[in-house]
Amino acid sequence: MMKIYILNLPRFRERLESIKRECARFELEPEFFSCVDVQNLSETEMRELVFDVERNPLCKSEIACFLSHLGIYRDMIEKDIPLALILEDDSVFNLDPRPLLDEMERQPADAPHVYLLTHRGGCYIDDYRLRIGDFKFHQGYDAYGANGYVLTKKAAANLLGFNMPLKCSGDWWRFFQINGLIQFFICEKEIIGLHKELGAPSASLVENDRATTYGPMRKKYDRHLRSQVPFICKVKYCLFKLKNLHKHKKRHK
Repeated sequence: MMKIYILNLPRFRERLESIKRECARFELEPEFFSCVDVQNLSETEMRELVFDVERNPLCKSEIACFLSHLGIYRDMIEKDIPLALILEDDSVFNLDPRPLLDEMERQPADAPHVYLLTHRGGCYIDDYRLRIGDFKFHQGYDAYGANGYVLTKKAAANLLGFNMPLKCSGDWWRFFQINGLIQFFICEKEIIGLHKELGAPSASLVENDRATTYGPMRKKYDRHLRSQVPFICKVKYCLFKLKNLHKHKKRHK
């Protein structure tokens, strides 16, 4: 069975027990990976970890969350793990994930691919499909959310190298794709969703913290980041957009 990582803060026992029950439903044996605790991040550490700190509007919870995901990427690289499923502790399984995970392990894993198993704000190219077993994937156009996804070691290495220091939130998949770091795909079937209570915005440290930084400052910084995309990547992305104009479908969940 594919390597499965679950991110959890030990002090959040309810979330830990919830995701353990979810895994037990399908006899999954994950590795629990301790999150970076925002309470332990000093202002000095924050300034050292964040790119362009005077402009960067990343909130402390976003920084801690992304550092946690990057810690898993580093572990994959050090242990030579070709492919892994990453779950956050407010995830639930809408479908049995085992058939898909078994099929994915049989696929080549040498490309920098990310496979989103959620539909949070997903926007994909309607007529481009990748079939893995009985599951259809569309090439992603835009998406956010990192509570349930599979990625290759190559994608992990690219994301880790690009985001040290941290440039943006860890689930800005479109931006990473524009920079040529990954290709991401969205599963037609939503394999993984959010727990009704634990995954609600009001229960999320990141969403509550992030809400205070949205606005002109963040938009201005996002434009600043996009202006730094290498020219060749901009050209490739423009061609991608022109080729797939009016072919986008959205998932709103």
